[in-house]
Amino acid sequence: MPFLTSTAYAATSQFRGDIGAMIVDSDPIVKLVLLVLFLFSIFSWAIIIQKWFSLSRARKRAQLILDSLAQSGSMVDLLDNVDKAGDCPMAHLFHGAQDELNRIMAKSQTIPVSMLANVENRIASVNAQQTMDLSHGLGFLASISNASPFIGLFGTVWGIMDSFREIGIVGSANLATVAPGISEALIATAGGLFVAIPAVLFYNYFTGVINHASAQMDTFQIDFMNWIRRGLLHGDK
Repeated sequence: MPFLTSTAYAATSQFRGDIGAMIVDSDPIVKLVLLVLFLFSIFSWAIIIQKWFSLSRARKRAQLILDSLAQSGSMVDLLDNVDKAGDCPMAHLFHGAQDELNRIMAKSQTIPVSMLANVENRIASVNAQQTMDLSHGLGFLASISNASPFIGLFGTVWGIMDSFREIGIVGSANLATVAPGISEALIATAGGLFVAIPAVLFYNYFTGVINHASAQMDTFQIDFMNWIRRGLLHGDK
């Protein structure tokens, strides 16, 4: 097949040592592998950049809300502080709890203690949803980090196979015959590692950040419910 025709240097041209030339003159299958790895790299860095900013913003704003919860004396003050902190997963927890409280108070001017379980369950539900949203995209990043080295290795194996085929065609096994094809093939392995290493490093980092953000939301759930119970005990609203 024309697509699978070898482009090795052994019988066709003089070997050029720079990386760009080796990529251009590599076997079509190796080029396809490098193209796939290039696309994976684009997707990987897009996820990394997006997660870096969104998780950093969420963590900082969550801490502001936790600090304001410890200092606020009323729901109005807390709402004002949450709005000042800005949109973040913890703000969604607060608004979910506020919505549940408003529904309860729409039927009664007071909040029965027995209905506090509804508020806590609502916060837990929003907490789970926000944690899933924070984790969105990390699965693909993990897949890239796991698959890229093997995709690169496939390109290398294919390139080495092509080099040995050229040896059979030329009938010579000297270094000038073998080195060009093997050099091109090894580029695929290097490309796979180039894509996989940042992906796995940032995946582990983001996993830690998400665990921290999840712990912050769990802390908010506990502190907010204690805050509500203290308000009911002292007759505050």
